[in-house]
Amino acid sequence: MIEEKMVGGECPYFACMPAKAMLHAAEIRHTAKQHKQYGHTSQELIFDNSIEAYTAAVSIRHRVAEHLDDKGAEEGFLKSGAKLIRGRGTIASSGIILANENEYQYEDLVLATGTEFNIPPIKGLDNVSYWTSEDFYTSNELPETILIIGGGPVGLEIAQIAHRFGAQVHVIEVADNIMPAEDKEIALELQQILIDEGINIYTGVQIHNILENTNVEIDLGDNKKIIGDKLLIAAGKKNNLDKITIKNLELNIESSKPIPVDAHLKVKGTTNVWAGGDITGVAPYTHTANYHGRIITSNLLGNLVAADHSAIPRGLYTDPEVASVGISEQIAESLNINYSTASHPFSDTSRGFATRNGPGKLKLIANLDTNELIGASVVGPSAGEIIGEAVLAMQAGISITAFADAIHPFPTYSEAYEPPLRELAAKIKNKK
Repeated sequence: MIEEKMVGGECPYFACMPAKAMLHAAEIRHTAKQHKQYGHTSQELIFDNSIEAYTAAVSIRHRVAEHLDDKGAEEGFLKSGAKLIRGRGTIASSGIILANENEYQYEDLVLATGTEFNIPPIKGLDNVSYWTSEDFYTSNELPETILIIGGGPVGLEIAQIAHRFGAQVHVIEVADNIMPAEDKEIALELQQILIDEGINIYTGVQIHNILENTNVEIDLGDNKKIIGDKLLIAAGKKNNLDKITIKNLELNIESSKPIPVDAHLKVKGTTNVWAGGDITGVAPYTHTANYHGRIITSNLLGNLVAADHSAIPRGLYTDPEVASVGISEQIAESLNINYSTASHPFSDTSRGFATRNGPGKLKLIANLDTNELIGASVVGPSAGEIIGEAVLAMQAGISITAFADAIHPFPTYSEAYEPPLRELAAKIKNKK
């Protein structure tokens, strides 16, 4: 294996794991401030100042990210019997990889290079210093005011962390709502929750210019400007296959676009080149990359299997969380599917009522013609766990009418599945 940066990729050190550590610390601080509504009213709680709290959270983040040291991951990898080469690998020609000025011949090549930050072509941005998520999750600094371009998962998680530790946060999203790739109803519910919490969100806007003098200034036109101490770009990721000189495979592949693969994750147009993870454009998540690793390994060992991407879950770990699988209502409508939706608020579950912690809802989408669950979205407590039930149902091909007979433990948030499933099952039975 040739690795230029860290063994294990960015998730353990610069993304998923430090993000979840900081989100958890921010959630505990936020929940503690709501102590009166949970019955702790004997005396006022005394909080340290935001900077001290943030410093303490950062120290936990560093431990979770193993202090940006991948020696443990390297040792585990080497125990498997594989060889690790530190450096950038490039394709010299079909069958030959170049790394550290040494040539290595291959019978099979696996590309798992990940992606890089997408920096949008905004006027003035070239002259402005800005952070990416990697900078945020490796810095000890918490700006007083932070401007975030991008209302997707990365930008929103950072927004809530910064806000709950005392920063003023402005999120700018050019689409009509945050999380534009997700179900609009669910995205708008989260958007309102974050606004009510105190995060400033601007949607459906165009950025005309960005200036930096003492502060960073974003011009949204119509004499509307947003000023902050630090700018953070969270506008997604993109491929950059030029870095590995993909052109030397003599394939018609655009460097910034997803690399095309077949059902077995073999790069189209080749007989011995495989690709997995973010660079395929299938679903940019660590669990997708892990799954692709298993598929490619099996195929390399001669046990030919095809990848099944029909039920890959998606997650956003703000408080409340958002999780989904399958397609959104907007996509179902665009595909002219004979569908129906049903939803249930968590506040109307016994668990939500008892704990007074039931924001959000579960939304299901059924294909009425095929009796199949084709989409599920959750915004609410432990959404990343709750979505697993829908993932299993879709992966296993369980019908809506069979799913509706499932019994859920009482009192749990997962009981929210029962009313919408029964509603959809009734529509399917009446259709017949």
